[in-house]
Order: sequence, then C-alpha cells, then structure tokens
Amino acid sequence: MRAFLRHAVVVLVNLAIVVGLLLAMEFGLRAIQARRLGPKAIQPNSYMDRWTAWRNAPAYERFDIHHNAQGFRHDTDVAIDKPANTVRIFFTGGSAAYGLEGLFKDLDPDWARIFNRDLIDAYLQRRLAKEHPERNWEVVNVATNEFRMHQHLAYFYSTLMRYKPDLVMFFDGHNDLSGIINSKTVPYDPFAETPHDLEFESMVYPHTLRSWFFINAAWLKNESLLFRMMQERVMAGTQREAFGSSPDAGQPVHSPVVLNTLSPALQRQVSENFAKAAYYAQEVDRLHNALAYEGVRTMFIMQPELILSQKPLTPAEKRFVDYYDRISGPYTIYMYENLSPEVARQATAAANRGGYDFLDLRSAFQRVAEKTFTDYCHLTPRANELIADRIYEQMTSRLLPALLSQQGSIAAQ
Repeated sequence: MRAFLRHAVVVLVNLAIVVGLLLAMEFGLRAIQARRLGPKAIQPNSYMDRWTAWRNAPAYERFDIHHNAQGFRHDTDVAIDKPANTVRIFFTGGSAAYGLEGLFKDLDPDWARIFNRDLIDAYLQRRLAKEHPERNWEVVNVATNEFRMHQHLAYFYSTLMRYKPDLVMFFDGHNDLSGIINSKTVPYDPFAETPHDLEFESMVYPHTLRSWFFINAAWLKNESLLFRMMQERVMAGTQREAFGSSPDAGQPVHSPVVLNTLSPALQRQVSENFAKAAYYAQEVDRLHNALAYEGVRTMFIMQPELILSQKPLTPAEKRFVDYYDRISGPYTIYMYENLSPEVARQATAAANRGGYDFLDLRSAFQRVAEKTFTDYCHLTPRANELIADRIYEQMTSRLLPALLSQQGSIAAQ
C-alpha cells in the first residue's frame, strides 16, 4: 500500500509540474500576445455559425484588425437604422476582400500586416466621399475568410439584410474556382464540399470518439491561446500542402499548360470539373435576383489571381508564382488558366442579360510594376487602392447615378 501511495504521489507531483508549466506558458503567451497585438487579440477571430458554417467574431481586435460589434471588419458599429442622406454599401467576399495579409513570410522580405485603413472598402469610401460630398457614404467590409458564393446568400439573409444596404459588392473568384477545380461531387454540390464540414458535423451530431476530440479542441481553441497557437502552427505546416491536392502536385509546370501533357486520368478530371464552370455565373444570377427582390443593388467583381496576371512580376511575386506552381502541379494550373476565362465569360454574359454590373479584374495590374500581390491572390495596400479606383470608375456609368438619385428613399430610411 505504501508503495502504491509513493507511486501515486510521484504521478501527482509530475502531473502538477506539467499542469503548472502549461499554465505558465499559457499566461506568458497571453501577456506577450496582449503586448504585441493588443489585449483582444487573445480571442479567436471567427467562430462556427449554424447559417453560414462560420463567421467573424464580434469585437475581435488586434492592432491592425478591428471587428465591430456586428463582426464586420469596420472601425465603427453599423446602426440598424440607416442615418438620413446615407448611402450604405456592403463589400463582401473571401480573404482577399477581408484583407488577409500574405501567407508566406519566408518568401516575402517586405511582408507586412494589412490595416483596416488599407482595405478596398476604406479606399472606396474615401473616394466616394471626395467625389460626392453631398451624401454620407458607408462602405463596410463584411467579408469573411474562406467564404464562397453560396455562403454569401445565407449571410445576406441571416445578417446583412436587416441593415438595409443600398448596394452589395461581391469580390470573389479564387475560393469558388478552387472549389470547382478540386470538386468530387457530380453534379457540383458546393454545400457538400464546404470546408470544415467534418469538424462541424462531429460537433453538431456527436456520437463518436472523434466528436469528443473536436468538441474539446473547439473549447480549447476558444479558451487557450497556447492550444490555438499550436494548432495554427500545425495548420501552417499543412496549409501550403493543401494547395497541392492535385495528384500531380510537385511535377514541373510549363505555363501555359497543354491538356495532352496531363495523364489520361487527369484529362478526364479536367473534362468533368470544367463542365461545372456554369455554377459561378448561375450563383451570381441567384445572388443578384435574391437581392433585387429585396430592393438591393448588386455589383460582382472577379478578383485578380497572381498566376493569371500579366503584370511585370517583382522578385517576391516571382517567388510566389514558382512556389505555387511547385505545390499545385500542372492539373491545377491548367484549370486556373482555362476555367477562369470561361467563368468570366459566362458571368459577363449573365450580367449583361440581367442588367447588373460584373467587373472582371483579372488583368487589373497589367501595367503595374510595383508589388500588388502578397501571395497567390491576397493584395497589398497599393493594389487595394487601385482596385477601389477601378470599382469607382465602373460605378459611374450606372450604379452611382442610381444611388445618387435615391434622395427621397435615402432620407426616409
């Protein structure tokens, strides 16, 4: 019995030491993180959501990012009751619209964080206020990292509609193209292939040991900075490989990729997934029709992609291209090179038929020598400013006159 007690005491002492070390590391990291990024940066910046799969966390803040009380990446809260003489524009999309900084620090010696003031919506609001001071302009970033087109519709009805926007801008392309390129469903089912489905369903319908793991991991992610940083480190190690999910990842890429250089199996995959190109234009049409029914104008913007850009590349951008080619392989590059123009063609035709705006920015930086990309699709502050100017120019022909003529309805709202 005494031997058992001695062993138990040893185990408990060692357990206490381990727990003490973990607590010391936790509180030490919290202190460092609070001093380096701000006290509110300790919390996660997003959480699971029953309508949209995930959404931005309200009131998240670090020194470069601020979420308001609604979870929008905007410096001030947005009132349900729109002020008189105000034009309210929501700018949405995935991580490029949100303003995610570059993912590959080691490839970019000029890597920097992107502040709220450096985003497309911020530049656009300043341009509109300068050109049309007779109105109050609210351009609000409501984008969410990783979102695809079908999630925007759920987000609009579950959240955005109640704020009565006059115009919603959708800045998309990369996530939806990536979804089609890597799709396994026939016909294409974006809901079935929305990311993080295993984690979500394991927590919503817990019945296995794996569910227990996901539930506890979610709790630890929300409550422990140490756990979240360890998780992010593991994810960072696999994130780059996720871009190489193609069976031929790692094989040399000679751009433009020629179809008959792919294996017969990959040529069949090209044929199968290329046939899903119509999804994008159909989803654009659905979004436009749904928002038009609610009296909200729309504008769709196809974001630039580094590997498709015709701009003169800076040394850092050349490293991004080389790295992306290496981890993606010929199949993925072939699909981007050929799927993107087809999607843009179909979306342009749909917009022309429907009488709404579609702005194709794939060649937005064709004559821009400075760095505009911070990785494969995320953008520098200068790129965001150039895009805001292009959006403003597009607005002048149809959207701006319509918005400025809404004086009576704007005053009444």
